[in-house]
Amino acid sequence: MKIMKEENLDILAQDESSFKAYVVALILSKDTEKAVELLSQKFKVRVPNLGIGHTKGKKTALAVYSVVANTISFSDQDQFFNPFVVLHEMYHCIRSTSGNHRGTEKNADRFALTYIDEFNRRVNQMGFEKPVDTNNTASVD
Repeated sequence: MKIMKEENLDILAQDESSFKAYVVALILSKDTEKAVELLSQKFKVRVPNLGIGHTKGKKTALAVYSVVANTISFSDQDQFFNPFVVLHEMYHCIRSTSGNHRGTEKNADRFALTYIDEFNRRVNQMGFEKPVDTNNTASVD
């Protein structure tokens, strides 16, 4: 069993809005691995493996979650650091139980957008323009 770092416990203890904004900030700052680790701890799922490269038969997808391998495969490095794509695939990881892939694409999109919207709301409160465009969310598998 993996022992949680004290820093992670502090982050996990934050209110929901702060946690969501923090996760998006991690992905944007190119620390996708830590964001995935925190989400896995929060939702009590195994941390998925992360990789870059197409999954067989899914060459047009930006990323794919494999239940059997517990792996998220991103089509390229840009998608690895794209909050919408990372969070969309984490939704599938969280919703996958007993080897079954559960959850719809629409719900995965909604899950990702709640995190991004919270991040954008906080950035706007500080007087900055929103850095994550939620109008350009390409289809993810």
